[in-house]
Amino acid sequence: MYQPCVDDTCLKPRCRILQIFDDIIFMFFALEMIIKMVAMGFCGKNTYMADSWNRLDFFIVLAGLPEYVMQVENLNLTAIRTIRVLRPLRAINRIPSMRILVMLLLDTLPMLGNVLLLCFFVFFIFGIIGVQLWEGILRQRCTLERPDGMIYPIT
Repeated sequence: MYQPCVDDTCLKPRCRILQIFDDIIFMFFALEMIIKMVAMGFCGKNTYMADSWNRLDFFIVLAGLPEYVMQVENLNLTAIRTIRVLRPLRAINRIPSMRILVMLLLDTLPMLGNVLLLCFFVFFIFGIIGVQLWEGILRQRCTLERPDGMIYPIT
């Protein structure tokens, strides 16, 4: 089970409360998904999987499921747990104006690629200029003072 705190045994009250909240949120999302699937149907036209936001919800719930189904004492699922960051995106379905803004932002991403390419080109050119202007100036400037009696290994 994921421990949202530093202590591995989860003995502190704060850790237990966060773990209980995490379990409750996951159960709420899973229950909502199941109810929508039963009400709308699973596959086909005008069903649960026809909407891309519902597919995102389905993916988030399925990604969180292995930690509850399997005993993961010695298994590291950190990469899968990062998908939980997408949970707040579910709130976009509830607010229509927020959904329009997010869709607009996603539509502008291809245009941002050109800006990122230009930034990369500028950083690359200035990196080359910096290496050429300051090549070797900082070489052998930083030295460690050796304490008495310490011998560095010969390489």
